[in-house]
Amino acid sequence: MNSAEVILMNSGNTNPQGIIKEKAESSAMQDRIGFVSDDSRKQFFFAVREASGVPSWDALAGMFNIYRSQFQKYQYGKTLLPEKLFNSMLALLPKEKQESFSPLILKKSGNWGIVKGGKNNFAKNSDKIIARLREGFQRKVASRELSEPVNFNAPLSEDLCEFIGAFIGDGCTDSYVTKQGKSKYHIQIVGNSVSDKDYLLIKLSSIAKNVFDIDAKHYFRKYSKALNLNLYSKQLFMLLTKRFGFPIGPKTYTVKIPDKIMNSEEKFVFATIRGIFDTDGCVFLDQRKIYNKTYPRISLQTVSEPLFLQLKEFLSKYFPLYAHHNIKRHSYCIEVYGHKQVEKWMKLIGFSNSRNLKKVKACGGDQTLDLHLTKMAFYH
Repeated sequence: MNSAEVILMNSGNTNPQGIIKEKAESSAMQDRIGFVSDDSRKQFFFAVREASGVPSWDALAGMFNIYRSQFQKYQYGKTLLPEKLFNSMLALLPKEKQESFSPLILKKSGNWGIVKGGKNNFAKNSDKIIARLREGFQRKVASRELSEPVNFNAPLSEDLCEFIGAFIGDGCTDSYVTKQGKSKYHIQIVGNSVSDKDYLLIKLSSIAKNVFDIDAKHYFRKYSKALNLNLYSKQLFMLLTKRFGFPIGPKTYTVKIPDKIMNSEEKFVFATIRGIFDTDGCVFLDQRKIYNKTYPRISLQTVSEPLFLQLKEFLSKYFPLYAHHNIKRHSYCIEVYGHKQVEKWMKLIGFSNSRNLKKVKACGGDQTLDLHLTKMAFYH
C-alpha cells in the first residue's frame, strides 16, 4: 500500500470534511507530504485551484487561511505539505482525480524536518516546531473544558446575529501558542480595504465593543486590497465554537446558520442573513438595454451546500428566487431580483454595509436609505 492510499483510507467516513477532521486529530505532529517530481506537484496545485473555482493563487491561499508567502513555499516545493493541509486540498478534487495522484506523492514522518536539521541550530527550525505546537494546541482546544464562564444562555440580539452572519460570510477562528508559550484565541473577518472599510471599522467594530466588550484590531494587508478585522478573545472564541458550533479553522464548504438562530425569531434570522450578504454578497446593477432602467439584483455565491439550502428554503418564503448550482465550479448562487423585491428586502432585511446601500440607492431604491447613509457618515 503506498502513502497516498494510507491518506485516503479512514474509519468509514465518506465525508471529505470528516476525513480531514479524523486525520487532524490522529496525531499531535503531522506527517509531511511531498511529490515525486516538480511536474506532479504543479499538476496537483493547478488541479486544486481549478476545482476550487477561485480566481487567483492568493485567493486559494486565503481559502486555507495561509499567508501567500508560506503557500508559495508549498507550491514551489521548498517545504513539504502538512498532511492536514494536503487532505484539505485533496478533498476538493473528484474521486478519480484523487486516485490519479496516489502514485505521485511521497510521505515523510512528522519529525522528518527535525531529524534532517538535527545538526543545525534551533533558530533554523523554530518556525516548523512552533507550527507543530500550534497544530497540537488547536486539537486540544476543541475538546477542552471551559476554564472561563461563558453565558451560553444569553438571549439572542439582532446585533449578535448580524455579527454571526458576517462571520459566516468572511470570518474564521484560530487558536495557537506564541513563541512565549502563551495561548492566543483569534477571530478574524476579512473584507475589501476600500469598499468594506466602513462596515468593518464602524459597524462590526461597534458590535464587538457593545456586545462582547472587545476592542477590535485591524490591519491592511500589504500587496492586496484586503482589510483584516481581528478580535482576540477566548470568550468570543468559545461562544462561536461551543455555543454556535463553528469549526476551528476552515469552514468554507460546510458553514451554515446555526440551528439556535434558525429556530429562533424571524428578526434574528433576518439579521444573520443581513450579515452574510453584507460580507459575502453584493448588489449588482444590470444596465443592459433590454431594461428600461437599471435593474437591481441582490446576489450571493457560496460553495457551502448547507448554507445554500438554508437560505433557499428560508428566503423563498418571502421572495421569488433565482437559485442555481454550478456543478463545474461546485458553487451555488442565490439571487433576489427586481425593484419591488429589492424594496421588500430593504424593509425586511436591509443592509448595514455602505457598499450595498449606495448600490440600492443608485437604482432608485427605498427612500429610507437616506437615513442609513446619514448614519454611516455620522460615524466618520
